[in-house]
Amino acid sequence: MTRKTFRRPERQFCQLTLVMALATAIAGMAPTHALGATANKAVPGVDMSSTMALEEIIVTAEKREESLQKVPIAVSAISTRELENLRVANVMDMMNKVPSVNLVPFTGNRAAPNLFIRGMGGTDTQTTKDGATGIYVDGVLVGRGTGLAADVADLERVEVLRGPQGTLYGRNTSAGAINFITRKPEKDFSFEQQLTVGNYDLFASRTKVNVPLAENLYTRFSYMRSSNDGWVKNNNATLSNQADFNEDEKEAMKLAFRLLATDKLTVDYSLDSSKLDYGNLSYQIIQGATAPNGRQMSAPVVKGLPLSKANISGHNLTLSWDLGTAVLKSITAYRKLDSESYQNYADIFTQLRLENQDQVSQEFQLVGDAFGKRVSYVAGLFYYKEESDELSTSTYNPTLADAWSVKATSKSTALYGQATWKLPILDDRLRLTLGVRETHDEREAVKTFIASNFSPSSNGTIVPGNKSFSKFNPSLTADYAFTDDISGYAKIATGYRAGGFNVRSTPSGFGQGFNQENVRAYELGVKSDLLDKRLRLNVATFVNRYSDLQVDQVRTPPIFTDTLNAGKAEVKGVEVEVTALLAQGLTANVFYSYLDGKYKSYLDNGVELADSKHMPFTPKNQGGAGLQYASGMTPYGKLIVNLDYKWQDEWYSGPNANTLTDGYGVWNARVQLANIRAAQGTVRVALWSKNLTDRQYRIATTNLGLLSAQYGEPRMTGLDLIYEY
Repeated sequence: MTRKTFRRPERQFCQLTLVMALATAIAGMAPTHALGATANKAVPGVDMSSTMALEEIIVTAEKREESLQKVPIAVSAISTRELENLRVANVMDMMNKVPSVNLVPFTGNRAAPNLFIRGMGGTDTQTTKDGATGIYVDGVLVGRGTGLAADVADLERVEVLRGPQGTLYGRNTSAGAINFITRKPEKDFSFEQQLTVGNYDLFASRTKVNVPLAENLYTRFSYMRSSNDGWVKNNNATLSNQADFNEDEKEAMKLAFRLLATDKLTVDYSLDSSKLDYGNLSYQIIQGATAPNGRQMSAPVVKGLPLSKANISGHNLTLSWDLGTAVLKSITAYRKLDSESYQNYADIFTQLRLENQDQVSQEFQLVGDAFGKRVSYVAGLFYYKEESDELSTSTYNPTLADAWSVKATSKSTALYGQATWKLPILDDRLRLTLGVRETHDEREAVKTFIASNFSPSSNGTIVPGNKSFSKFNPSLTADYAFTDDISGYAKIATGYRAGGFNVRSTPSGFGQGFNQENVRAYELGVKSDLLDKRLRLNVATFVNRYSDLQVDQVRTPPIFTDTLNAGKAEVKGVEVEVTALLAQGLTANVFYSYLDGKYKSYLDNGVELADSKHMPFTPKNQGGAGLQYASGMTPYGKLIVNLDYKWQDEWYSGPNANTLTDGYGVWNARVQLANIRAAQGTVRVALWSKNLTDRQYRIATTNLGLLSAQYGEPRMTGLDLIYEY
């Protein structure tokens, strides 16, 4: 039942969208010469030609460079300057940025996300189970969710692929994939320095430098450091090593080299490292007579909150051979994670969690064309291995605690291929794409029940588990170009998520584990550039049908959870993305998604619960609208103003009815003076604010014995100073 509490934000969104639609219509009726001024470099998404038009966006969503408008999948791309405007530096910053993507910090560790795309994801982060969304950095799978709040240095763009990506991306992409692509070394020297200050003692520094070492050898170095006080004060003055809730101190570094070994061989090597020291998220009791009214800005936590830490590092060696009609690529990678997190659950209990993980991956890709470019193809081999250790101690009081450890290994191998045939009919406007992937996964784990006052008989018990899975995933796509600027596609795709073990389960439940999750997806889409490329409209509608669905079910007390292959679910939806050049220097962006997710079967201990359970993080309606104005060049520089509004309906944070969370909407703004001439290079100055009206809203609701909630951050304001040479 929809609550009246969200009528106002939804009405604001509709009003703003209506204004943009009317402006677009007026712009479309205007004579072409009235909008024929030169577009401006400082405006993301605008072509530099003599007539104002949206630029072509190039993505690598299907392992090759293609126009976003020509790729027959639902994909959103965020460019370098847009990432800066939206303040996106890591996975956690992707909240409410594109259609059908919903995420909040994981219940036990805000350095990890509960990430959902099109209603599919997971409400827990563990070393023995995979997420439903694959996270990739420069083509390398990031195996664990912990640490994804750490910044990725030197981002060039982010691509979000919605829907199962089982053919090209593999086992843990039953919901979708997010690709983080960083800048590569270039032949010309460049330098950029950014300084940021803001409220809650925010200070950030970002340095980027690109240096050519030789005619065929380039290097690029980037370093980011930021810190801010938490916005929920920890009032505990008796315990040592205390942190405020939500405080941060981050570092991120990347060193990259590019060697043009021959005119056919390119060698890319990069080393990245991220460090995150933080105070975990704040839980606020919302049930009972003593529950605070509204957002709590301080917490008298008797049990305290020590500082949490995460360290992430990785190596990536990519070799690319140009074979003429094809490119052979090798991606060799190693990544390491060390995490030590402390969480205070509304002073009901505390939890220490240690997590260590190492992963090695190797992928070979062959991307090319055949038969006079009538056939394009991608073929690949994939290997992945990880080892992990996890330890958890939950303490309610000195006589009531639970401690366990898990040691695990997993392997994944896959062979995949995809071929697109441009049929010699209908003026070469029809293409058919067939994709296949064969995946084999193995997972072993051993849980040691160290000590538990909840189940003393299990103390010292060692429970092993061993499971393997194999899956063949095909996909079929037909796309047709109605005109040079309008195309449509129909797609049937499959995906799967490997099974595993729930580290929080009981002695009887852990060894049994859970099985793989499967999905079959049907999608129709239209991509179009209209009004002489001044209006871009992309629409996708889909139906995803899941079987053997993996569902995290919290037990009592909430330190125990089971992962169930609960049965079946169906998610139907519509996604719309619009970009329009309304007038010279004025750009509008709108996105919207409608999701209808329902369990068809939800079995828990043999009892059918589908009618009483709800699909988590699946708001019926979600959207955003933004305006950007860029003035012409003045003696003082160029004025750029951004204003946007993001909103979503009420949703459930878990499958139970008591996790219902009210919808909300927030305004964000940024005013920038760009292209200020310096003696050497240029300067940009920007004033920004997130949650401009300081709205109080919840981002998750959890049953900790008493209902509690995570609140969204208050108004954040800051000033950026950026120098570029």
